Amino acid sequence: MKGCESIKTTYKARKILANNIVYYRLKCGWSQEDLAERLGTTTTYLSTLENAKRNTSIDYIEHLSNILSVQLSQLLEVRDPIENHRIPRRTKNM
Repeated sequence: MKGCESIKTTYKARKILANNIVYYRLKCGWSQEDLAERLGTTTTYLSTLENAKRNTSIDYIEHLSNILSVQLSQLLEVRDPIENHRIPRRTKNM
């Protein structure tokens, strides 16, 4: 059976998810700091997700989809890679 053969993992799904997190974050006009705050997490954790360095649970993907106001399936759609991940951080009032 071809579908059950052992293959080298490329983490393609993780990269697709990472790209979509960035895509929808930028579409909302949010910095990593903004999204991390809404998710109740740190920018460090969010950065590891956006750079496909961390695996996450389906429950957390659902949480992401709720915060980003998209269908869970939209976070797993293949799209062109996002080149510019940056939106300037909020300035801190002194």
